[in-house]
Amino acid sequence: MKYENRKEQHYAVSKGGVLVHINDAHDSKEDCFCPHCGCRMLKRCGNIRAWHFAHDYRFENEFNKKCSYESYLHSFAKLKLKQWFEESESILLHYQQPVVCKYSTDCNWKGNGNECSRLEEKTVDLKTYLTVCRLEEIVHVNDDRFRADLLWCNPYNSKNDILIEIKVTHECTQKKKDSHKRIIEFEVHSEQDVENIVNNNIQECDTVKFYGFTPKEIVDEAMPARYSLSKFIYYRTGKAFAGSACDCKTFRNRRKSALLEVTIMENRHSLGVLFGQERSPEAFSLGRFCNWGLALAKSKGFDVRNCCLCIHRHYDYEEEKFTCELKPDEPFEVSHAISCGNYKLEEDFYHKNLNDFNRFSQNNKVDVWSKT
Repeated sequence: MKYENRKEQHYAVSKGGVLVHINDAHDSKEDCFCPHCGCRMLKRCGNIRAWHFAHDYRFENEFNKKCSYESYLHSFAKLKLKQWFEESESILLHYQQPVVCKYSTDCNWKGNGNECSRLEEKTVDLKTYLTVCRLEEIVHVNDDRFRADLLWCNPYNSKNDILIEIKVTHECTQKKKDSHKRIIEFEVHSEQDVENIVNNNIQECDTVKFYGFTPKEIVDEAMPARYSLSKFIYYRTGKAFAGSACDCKTFRNRRKSALLEVTIMENRHSLGVLFGQERSPEAFSLGRFCNWGLALAKSKGFDVRNCCLCIHRHYDYEEEKFTCELKPDEPFEVSHAISCGNYKLEEDFYHKNLNDFNRFSQNNKVDVWSKT
C-alpha cells in the first residue's frame, strides 16, 4: 500500500463528539476539534488548496504540538469504525470454513498437506451477535490485561467479542495475539483507507488480519476417497488373498471371517519401477505381498499352512510356474497345504519375507489389523 503524500486532515470532531468532514463543517459556526489531541481546529476553505482542517496555533500546547498525521489517523479510524458499527444494520465478515473428511483425524494415509480437506467461503453478520462498540476498552485475560482500540461485544455473552486494532505504524502486540481473543487488525495509511473499510465487507487480506479466529471443522461425509489401496486378507479357513482393492475410506470394512488384514498404499517407489532402478528385496508385487501377509500371520501365532511357504514348493523357470516337488504333475494350488500331511514350513523363506515386510513398513504406509 502506498503512503498518502498529502497530510491534510479532512475530519474533525464536533463538541458532541461526532466526526464531521470539512465539506459539511465549512458553513457551520460550531467549533471542531482534533480527534487525537483535542486542539481546536481551523477550517481552511480557500480557493487554492483543497479544503481541510488545521490546528489552531492560538490554542496549541506542548501536547498539541506533538500531534502527528499518524496520530490523527489512528484516532480518526477508531471513531470512524465506532460510528460505522453503531449506525450499520449489518456488518458482514467473510471467512474460510475448514471442511474435512470424516476420517481425517486418524487417517493413516494422508501426507503433511491439506489434501483431505478444503476451505469453503462463509459469511456471518457480526451485528447478529455483537451489539455494543466500546472505545479504548480494557480487556482481561486470566491474570493479564491490555487495552483494545475498539471492542465489539455483547454485554450478555462475551464468547463472540472481537477486538479491533488499527495499524498505522505499529501492528498488534504479540501479547494480544497470544491471548487467543478474536482480533481484527486493519492497516491504514490514509483517510481513504478508512473509508474503504467502512464501505466494504470484512475479509482477510494483506491489510486486514485475523487473529484468534479458529472456525470449527465441518465433517463432509460425502468427501470422495483420495487414495487407492491394496489389501491382503488371511481367512479363518486358512485361505488367503492378496490385492483386494479398497480405498482410504473403506479399508476399515473388515471381513467377518478374516483373522488378519494388511493394507498398503502402493506408490512408484514401493513398486520399484523407477527408470533404471533395480528391484529392492522389499519392493512390492502381489506375489510378494501374499508371502509377506502369510509370514506376518504366522508371526502372530496363526496356524498358517500355505504352499507358498512350504519347503516342497518349486519354481519351474522354463514353464514359469510353481509346482509341488511331491506332486509335480498336479496343478499347484496354494490351499492344498491346509490338508496336506507333508506340509513343512520353509523357515528361511518365512523369516526372509517377514524381514522384507518390516523393511517395507519402515518406508511405506501400512495398516495391520488382526483378530486376536
